[in-house]
Amino acid sequence: MNRITKLIAASICLLSISFVYGQDSMSGSSCAPACPPKECPKPCAPKPCPPKPCPPKPCPPKPCKPPCPPVCFERGYPDTNCCIPSAYNQPADYELSPCPWNFWVDASFTYWLAYEEGLDIAQSVAVFPGPQEVFNNSTFLFQETEWKPGFKVGLGLDLDHDHWSGLVEYTWFRSRTTTTAGVPAIPAGATDAAWYFNGWDLDQGSSTFDPEASHISSVWRLRMDLLDAALTRPYYQGTHLIVAPFGGLRAAWIRQNLRIESTPFSSTQGAATAHAVFHNRSYSWAVGPRGGFQGEWHLGWGFRVEGDVAGSIAFTRYTTVAARADSLEVAVDHEASSRYTDYNTLRFNNDMSIGLGWGDYFDCRNYHFDLLLTYDFQIFWNHNMMRQHADDTTSGVGAAASNLYLQGLTARAQFDF
Repeated sequence: MNRITKLIAASICLLSISFVYGQDSMSGSSCAPACPPKECPKPCAPKPCPPKPCPPKPCPPKPCKPPCPPVCFERGYPDTNCCIPSAYNQPADYELSPCPWNFWVDASFTYWLAYEEGLDIAQSVAVFPGPQEVFNNSTFLFQETEWKPGFKVGLGLDLDHDHWSGLVEYTWFRSRTTTTAGVPAIPAGATDAAWYFNGWDLDQGSSTFDPEASHISSVWRLRMDLLDAALTRPYYQGTHLIVAPFGGLRAAWIRQNLRIESTPFSSTQGAATAHAVFHNRSYSWAVGPRGGFQGEWHLGWGFRVEGDVAGSIAFTRYTTVAARADSLEVAVDHEASSRYTDYNTLRFNNDMSIGLGWGDYFDCRNYHFDLLLTYDFQIFWNHNMMRQHADDTTSGVGAAASNLYLQGLTARAQFDF
C-alpha cells in the first residue's frame, strides 16, 4: 500500500513539473540562475606603519645679514650726471653710515733725499813755483747727499657741516751725511795741491794760520719736524675728477749742523798748523698760513691718479745761527766764534706731489681703506743761514741764503671709520 501511494505521489509531481515547464516554454522565459553571484571581497586595510623617530640635528640657522641699502652712487668714486644736480658742487668725501661724523687715521713711510745749496765745503788750490800760490784748475768739494727714511701720521674728521673735513698731520725727518776727501790731484806744472776752506774758517787773519788742508771730512745733520692743520671740502668736478682745495697753518722746526774737520797741509810762515775743526749750526722755528689744491682723476676699479700742490709763508725765527773754529794753531791755542741771535724773517715753502692710489668701501660702506704712493718735492726757500753767516763773517757781505730741498717717495695707508 505504501508502495502504491509513493508511486501515485511521484506521478503527480512529474505532471506538475511538466506543466510548469510547458508554461515557461510557451511564455519564452529562461530559467533563473541556480547560484547568486558572490559579493566582491572588501579590500584589506593597510597595516599601520608609524615613521621611525629621527632626532633633529643641533644646527641652528645662520642669522640673516640685512642687505646693503642701495645708493645712487658711492661717494669718492665716479658718478653719472643723473645723481648730481648741476647747481651744487656735490661733496666727494667718503660717506660712511650711519653716523655723519666720520674719522680717519693715516700713516706714511717716507724715503726722501735732502740737499742744500751753499754746502760747498772746500775748493782745491794748486801750488805753482813762485812767490805766490795760484788758483788754477780748481774743483769744488760739496757735501754728500743720501736717501733717508722718515714717517708721517695724521688724524682727520669729516664734519656734518656741508661735508667739510679737518685734518692734522705730523712729519718727522732726520738726515746725516758724511763727506771725506784726500789730497786733490796735482795739475801739470804745479808742485803741490791742497784744499782751501770756502769761508768756513772764519777768516782768522792770523799770521801763522794757513787755511789749507791735505785732507777734509765733514758731517751734515738735518732734523725736521713739520705740523700741518687744514680744512678741506672735496667735491666733484665732472664724473671722474674730484678736487679738494684746502687751507690752514704750518709749523716747522728745522735744525742743522755742519762740522768740518781738516788735516794740516803746510804753513806759509813756517809754523806748524794744528788740527782744525769748524762748527756751524742753524736752529729755527716757523709758523704761518698754508694753502693748496688736491686733484684726483679716477680710472676705474678703485684706482686713481692724484696730484697735490701747496705753499706756505711763515714767520721764521732763527734762534741760533753760529760758527766756531777750534784749535787753529799749535802756538796759539784759541777759539774763534761768531753768531746771529734771534734773526727774524719771512720764509716761503712749496711742496708738490704726484702718484697713484687705490681705495674701496667694505662692510656695507661702514668702513673705507685707501692706499697711495706718491713722489714728492719740497723747497724751503733761503733757509741755509749757515752759508749767509759764513759769507758775512769772512767777507763782510751777507749774500742771500741758499735753498733747502727734499724729494722722494711717500707710501700712505688710510683707514676711514
